[in-house]
Amino acid sequence: MSKHILATAFTILAAPLWADTIAITAPVTAATLYSNGATLTRNAPLSAPAGNHEILITNLPESIDPTTVRVSIDGAQLGAVTVRHAKVPPAPRADGATLAAAKAEVKRIEAEIQTTRDQQSDILMQADAAIARLSYLSRLQSPQDTTTPEALTQTLAVIGQETLKARQEAAAAERTARQFDTSLEELAKALAEARATEEALTPPEGKKSMLVAQITSEQPIEGSVTLTHRTDWDASWQPVYDVHLATGDTPSLRIHRNVFVMQDTGEDWIDVDVTLSTSRPDAQAFPSSLAPWRRRIEVSQPVQKMQLGRLAMSEDAHPPMAEPIISEVAATSTFGDGINATYVYPSPVSIKSGSEALRLALDTLSLTPEVYALANPMRDETAFVMAEITNTFDELILNGEADFYLNGTFVTQAGLPLVAAGDTTELSFGAIPGLLLTDTITERLTGDTGVLTSRNEQTEIRVLTAKNLTDQTWDLRLVGRVPFSEQEDLVISHQSDPAPTNTQYKDQRGILLWHHALGAGETFDVTLSHKIQWPLDKVLR
Repeated sequence: MSKHILATAFTILAAPLWADTIAITAPVTAATLYSNGATLTRNAPLSAPAGNHEILITNLPESIDPTTVRVSIDGAQLGAVTVRHAKVPPAPRADGATLAAAKAEVKRIEAEIQTTRDQQSDILMQADAAIARLSYLSRLQSPQDTTTPEALTQTLAVIGQETLKARQEAAAAERTARQFDTSLEELAKALAEARATEEALTPPEGKKSMLVAQITSEQPIEGSVTLTHRTDWDASWQPVYDVHLATGDTPSLRIHRNVFVMQDTGEDWIDVDVTLSTSRPDAQAFPSSLAPWRRRIEVSQPVQKMQLGRLAMSEDAHPPMAEPIISEVAATSTFGDGINATYVYPSPVSIKSGSEALRLALDTLSLTPEVYALANPMRDETAFVMAEITNTFDELILNGEADFYLNGTFVTQAGLPLVAAGDTTELSFGAIPGLLLTDTITERLTGDTGVLTSRNEQTEIRVLTAKNLTDQTWDLRLVGRVPFSEQEDLVISHQSDPAPTNTQYKDQRGILLWHHALGAGETFDVTLSHKIQWPLDKVLR
């Protein structure tokens, strides 16, 4: 053997063996959903001989972002990876057992309809044959050799009998054929329902993308392909709650936590492991910056009125300074890993693309509330049932829509606020029609006072009343308001009877709060009075 031939042989032996391109499908097996978007994991088994191979994953959505794609393969070395959006072959698809059964049902009903129509046609042919006999009998004439009356009578009797028989056979055949119409109508309805079921179970057929990966292995491959990628806007989740308050000697509050999971990725998710994350990839991810703050002083200039017309566009016309924009970023949750929480749903779920919002139950939180009646006579006609709760758990209670129930009765649907671990919030459970409120102004005077140094003066007296017409005692918290001033020339004094429990309710100046145990049939009155004085050349606002 020559050196050239030997070198060629060694070159061939040293080169990796190439196998055929391997096309596989990798359905979504796991999804981590965010408030907007999701991270999807796809997995598929892979068997291949040793050598270099090209793996094609052909069932990817058209909107896949190549920058988010990550691929790993067991038992092989991964080479170049690319995502193709054009010239993508159709992905092979094997129908599941449910879809296959739906298709089989459609074919069965179609076959039954065809059989029924054939049977109806056979019956109608019998009617046609009888009608043809009638036509023949109607044209039949008496024989020329029939000379006697007896023979003519016999001939006419035969014609009459045969005519009656043919008419009876035609009518019977038509009646039998009409019975098939009812069966065909019922079969048509069943076929429409079966086709609707098949359509609902059939995965959407949208445009697809394809991932191409080069792999190399010196040994036969028996492993799996794992592909992860993100979708930004066509998948999401949101919390939804049922909040139950039970009053009585030992009040209790239960929050049933549920979530709505939605996806419109263009493919159905079948038996997918779902994880819900409070991470918000679409929110602000970087801290804001501060520009240097340079202050200056200058000689005060008289304010010029804005001129209209051309002069308004000249250099002498100075536009007013724009108001500063203040950006407030919501605080990030601090639980779980210290930043974000995740909820792993215990069993796989299936979610149709673009056609449903799947509701999943998470768990129930049990809390001990402080129940009271909140009365605001200056705004409301009745008091409201309130429950003050403290989040005693190690995680956030996320904000979301909630249905509120009082002792098993639905009250309202409203938003549940975000409650951090250890934080306290107040929840409302509707009005108390039997706890009536009134606000009565008994005196209001406005005028000037003094002889040499006159000042404007305004006085007001009002009575806030809560009347309990229910058959139970309420822990009443009544709020009222008095004016306050931040100007030296505006002098305000006020009195209240009885004295308030809190003179700055929720840290608001001038908002007063009274605590009172209001028994059945009792009335609680609060008298508020204030005096306001200000210079004559000023206007009270």
